[in-house]
Amino acid sequence: MNRLALHRRLSFGRSVSIRGRVWVHGEGTVRVEDDVVLDARAAPIELHAYRGAEINIARGARIDSGSSLEAMARITVGPYAKVGPFSKLMDNNFHPLDGQNRMPPSRPVFVGERAEVGPRAILLPGAWIASDARVPAGAVVSRRFGTAQDAAEGLPAEPQSAAVRGPEVRVPSGLFAKLRAGAEIVRSVWYLRGCERGTRVHVGGRVLIANEGRVRFGDHAVLLGGMIPTAIRCDPGASIDVGAGTIFNYGVLLDASESIRIGSRCRFGSHVRVSDGRGGRVQPVVIGDDVWIAHGATIEPGVTIGSGSVVSAGSTVTSDVPSGSLAIGNPARCMSMTLRSAKKLAVRTAAAPGTA
Repeated sequence: MNRLALHRRLSFGRSVSIRGRVWVHGEGTVRVEDDVVLDARAAPIELHAYRGAEINIARGARIDSGSSLEAMARITVGPYAKVGPFSKLMDNNFHPLDGQNRMPPSRPVFVGERAEVGPRAILLPGAWIASDARVPAGAVVSRRFGTAQDAAEGLPAEPQSAAVRGPEVRVPSGLFAKLRAGAEIVRSVWYLRGCERGTRVHVGGRVLIANEGRVRFGDHAVLLGGMIPTAIRCDPGASIDVGAGTIFNYGVLLDASESIRIGSRCRFGSHVRVSDGRGGRVQPVVIGDDVWIAHGATIEPGVTIGSGSVVSAGSTVTSDVPSGSLAIGNPARCMSMTLRSAKKLAVRTAAAPGTA
């Protein structure tokens, strides 16, 4: 309890039960009310509120091991609600807007009273879980889920999903940032000592490596630290090749029996799984440049993902993704992001006054 109390923007009520390691970080506000249970005995729990954001965990709620709540605006877990093991609640897609130094708009996430979020479920921006609803294990929710007598329950009648302007991406500077960057480069020498490294490769936390083949990281590649280490396994004769400027969040798994090739400037969310072998089937995986793979996605053997594509959170990719596509679902379906953007632009243009 004392470790959490040191976080300057954390407040907690009476009889809060904390078991195991709870990782509270960010410059936002975290409120934990009376009788909340944070059970992190099997794996750490993450509560990450960015500057100006808030995470509210109401009376009697329970958060289980390995769960992560990440807010750029607001995440609310209602009274006596339960969030199952290794679930992810996020109110932002964390994918910088094209040509802008700004994150996309956030949409608050709400879990109603006595609702239950199943193990490894993912609540995306705008998810609103009604009172007493049960989100199945592994489900991905991005809208209203379940039914409730909203007015009678005194809960919000609709998701509080008005888009909140995304914060600017702040680039750390100054002496402390330089010292930290230097430490991350030194850490990369230790953790990646059996791998080929380009210049200024950064490692921000633990990395578990079983390398009996060839693993290479390009210039300025980054492996971020977090509550669960990234794991890399490369069998004899196999190879893993990571392009320049690619960034991995924590808890990523790269598992190569033959070949995994990842392009430059890619972004991997937490708990992404990439493997070229399953059930005796081994086929190379190729990921192009500028690909963004969101939290909890799985890339199956034999898949090629074209440059500039996005894989949505929790998706399982079993077939090729064309360049410039959005892959979403399990199994993932693909749509052109160019057409999707054009439709949005057409709607905005039609709605704008004074346009022809």
